[in-house]
Amino acid sequence: MPLKVDRSSLESGVEVITLAGSLTLGRDAQNLESSVEELIKQQKTRIVLDMSEVSFVDSAGVGILVGSHGKVATAGGKLRMAGVTPRVLNVLRITKVDNLLALDENLAASLAAI
Repeated sequence: MPLKVDRSSLESGVEVITLAGSLTLGRDAQNLESSVEELIKQQKTRIVLDMSEVSFVDSAGVGILVGSHGKVATAGGKLRMAGVTPRVLNVLRITKVDNLLALDENLAASLAAI
């Protein structure tokens, strides 16, 4: 399933990027990277990735998540991931990326933490 990327702005100033599908090598994953870069350019650096509908992530997807985290941190912001599915969480644990990224059980928890 191709990756769907939707963005929304909350009154609190937090930007939510909702993902659905597979986060894998390709143009769709680049849309996520571009969305994060665009938000940084707009100085919107409090970002939550809603991962609750992501069914699969490959090494390229992991790279985009790590790269996005680094870009947001360099800009002085915070990036959190909400609702990571068990299958995706397993990949993040195997690659030890779960120690780097801020993972929350659901969107509400990410919004409270950011």
